[in-house]
Amino acid sequence: METSQIHRKHKSKSRRLKEKLAEKAKEAALQESLQKHNKAKKVLFPVMIEKIFEAKERANYEYNSLAYILQNHFNSLNKKKQSRRREAFKEILLFLYKKRCTKLLRNEEFLRSIYEISWFSTNYVRDVKTWKRTSHNAEKQLKSLVKHCFAKYDVPVFMYEAWLDTNRKYMSWFIDLGKGQGVKTLTKVPVRLTKKGAHQFLQAPSNYTIEMALRRAQALAFGTDELLAERIACTALSRNGFEHESFWETVIQFFMKQTMLDFNKMTEIIDYLSHCIRQNVEYTIKGRTITSLTRQSDEWHTEQAIHRASMVEVFTWKPTLNSSLVVTSKSEKDVKKYRLFELCSSKELIAEGRKMNHCVASYARSCCVKVTSIFSLRCISFSKGHETLATIEMDIRSQTIVQAKARFNKPISGIAKKIMKDWAAHHDLKIGKWL
Repeated sequence: METSQIHRKHKSKSRRLKEKLAEKAKEAALQESLQKHNKAKKVLFPVMIEKIFEAKERANYEYNSLAYILQNHFNSLNKKKQSRRREAFKEILLFLYKKRCTKLLRNEEFLRSIYEISWFSTNYVRDVKTWKRTSHNAEKQLKSLVKHCFAKYDVPVFMYEAWLDTNRKYMSWFIDLGKGQGVKTLTKVPVRLTKKGAHQFLQAPSNYTIEMALRRAQALAFGTDELLAERIACTALSRNGFEHESFWETVIQFFMKQTMLDFNKMTEIIDYLSHCIRQNVEYTIKGRTITSLTRQSDEWHTEQAIHRASMVEVFTWKPTLNSSLVVTSKSEKDVKKYRLFELCSSKELIAEGRKMNHCVASYARSCCVKVTSIFSLRCISFSKGHETLATIEMDIRSQTIVQAKARFNKPISGIAKKIMKDWAAHHDLKIGKWL
């Protein structure tokens, strides 16, 4: 029997050493190239900021890119008249980059807030460069930065939302409160506040908007109990821009005198009164009773839903949320498919109002100007066909569901409420306390 020999190619010691050195040289070259790339990447943002800051003419950056957004902010500040603010904006951007707050610098909404911080840079109570990052969360970083720059004294939690808004009046309120000023010394407060009301304003819940805090404080100052004050804060009176304020003062005082007033009826009456005051600025509730107002409100809501819906102007708008929710439920007897989606035209609102016998068609203008969004929850099943289970109103600015109604303005069913809560959780929406 023959045996076979296995021949392996022999490598000399010098050759193995040579190959090992070549491999090390290749790895070193790769690491050097990577370091150069990282170094170039690190200086990219500061170089971009300096380039935009020094530019004499507008560059053609890609629409909605980081450079495009930053260029718009810098260009909104005049180089001569607002040079201090331009310098402050550049300084804070470079400082935040150095602190590795990259999530903060990539978010368009947060960049707007940083721009506003630099706008009020003369009001700093501490040097921005002494701020220390204590969180990886971008929103927490922003609030910490605002507190560092403007709050020498404690400011209510809900007031921090001013920096995520575009209302500089609220920002100046934050700054004044941070310096220790009292609520009654704030400029252009839209409601009359007594000493008690000013104290209650500072005690508002942390999840309130500034407008809700003002309404709650106003109601408590008039002598209402905590329950009614919070209910008033959750109505459309906190979203009407404080127009016709002397009229609404009388309405709040009117509600104070009522006992066993259903909250759902109160919101319906407020909708009706909003219509009345828009039609006639001299309108008053003097001499009216809760019974007569309820009857007139019911008649108006019915008229809106049935007769006047076809007269609403034709509007269309882009959806506020990018996706709808679809849920399928199967049982031995039936298969149900639930769909929750946004209504994006006045025609859809009219159809919804006719099906549900309520006045949702009157919300067309508010939806068009992005104050409110209206959603419909519908169900398709073999047993009942097509059903509309709920019409849902969301306040866009506070991202809060403020109303949810079944047919004839009745409360929504348990299954509809569960689907709505799941949908709200998916989109990080808040749900009004009284739903």
